[in-house]
Order: sequence, then structure tokens, then C-alpha cells
Amino acid sequence: MPERGDRGKGSEKVVPFPFSRSGLARTKNPARNLGLTALSAKADRSGRGAKGHWCANCKGIWYSYFLECECPVCGRRG
Repeated sequence: MPERGDRGKGSEKVVPFPFSRSGLARTKNPARNLGLTALSAKADRSGRGAKGHWCANCKGIWYSYFLECECPVCGRRG
């Protein structure tokens, strides 16, 4: 893996997480934990293995075991 700033022949630019489009790169506040969706909470309250999804409206990450696309806090889809 190339180091940051390494511009040698054939090297790729390393993009640090979080990506700039998430909005976290421009803020000093950490991402909020928006928790599990209602359906995922019924399946397993621990949250282990759930996939994280970014909500630009809430500036936080919500988690789900299933193919849900709606933020559990604000209801925004996508």
C-alpha cells in the first residue's frame, strides 16, 4: 500500500475515511450513532454484524441486518 503523499510511478492516491462526500471531513464533531432499525432490533439487540449506513440529514450512522434504506431517526431514504 503506498504511503500518503507518495507520488511515485504507478502509485495510487490513498483516500482516507471518512470520504469527503460524507460531510464528516468538514466537521469537527464525531459521527452520531443513530442505532439499529426497529426490524433489526427485533432480530438481535446486540448489533453485532449489522451494516452501517450514513444519513446525511442526521450526520450519523445507523445500522441494519437487512436491506433497509430508511434512516430510523428522520425517515430519509437513500
